[in-house]
Amino acid sequence: MLGALAIAGAFSFGWRAGVSLTIAAAVVIFSFLALERLTLRLVPQQNRPGIRTVAPLLLVTAASLLLFAVVLFRWKDFDPIAGAAGLSIVVMAIVPELWVSRPGQE
Repeated sequence: MLGALAIAGAFSFGWRAGVSLTIAAAVVIFSFLALERLTLRLVPQQNRPGIRTVAPLLLVTAASLLLFAVVLFRWKDFDPIAGAAGLSIVVMAIVPELWVSRPGQE
């Protein structure tokens, strides 16, 4: 909900700000998804993971960061303030979900 409000607010400043915020937010979301998958693969095993376990997840994260760097440095209309807001707003949106997903635990 917070992410959707931020994207709508960014588009009210212009299409460049909205697209910049959305791209930055997508990079953070992909990184969190890769981190979640990595921890799900590593935690139950409790042993040293092989490169075949970790490599696909690291490649997804590296690819998303590389694409973000290409957008950041090659797209002249990228709005850096909206991009920074996109990087941080997703983190702020995920924190309340942690509390909601664990009802009764404090």
